[in-house]
Amino acid sequence: MQQANSLAVGVKLKEVATRDFVYQNCTVLHSDGVGLVFEVERTVSDGGTIENVVSQMLVPWVNIHHVLLMEERT
Repeated sequence: MQQANSLAVGVKLKEVATRDFVYQNCTVLHSDGVGLVFEVERTVSDGGTIENVVSQMLVPWVNIHHVLLMEERT
C-alpha cells in the first residue's frame, strides 16, 4: 500500500481485514509506512461473562489484506 500514510487520525474505517481476523467499525489512531494503529470495540466472553472492551491494535501493512473506509453523508 503506497498511500498507507495518508490515513489521518480519527478516520472511521468500516473494516480492516488481516490474514486471520476482520475488525469492523474502527478508528485510526496512527498510520505510517510501517503499519496501522486503530481502535476497535469488541465483545469478549470470559468464563460466562460477556463484556465490551476497546482494544488498540497495531497491524503491519504486510499483514493487512484490505481496508474499507466508512461512508459518511452530510
